[in-house]
Amino acid sequence: MKRYKQIIYILPLFIFLSFSNLASAQLPGFMDDVDDETPAAPIDLLIYTGLAAGAALGVKRLKK
Repeated sequence: MKRYKQIIYILPLFIFLSFSNLASAQLPGFMDDVDDETPAAPIDLLIYTGLAAGAALGVKRLKK
């Protein structure tokens, strides 16, 4: 049983460390015809309203 707990502890750590090298690799850049200076979509007030509603529902559910 002790060996099983060691494997359960070490396996996720090994998987996490092995995938971190893939995440740090650079991707190729954009072509010259891509307009990457203007924002794709502005963040409007509805985002903050949704976050506030989600927080209120979360607090309500936790108190229940």
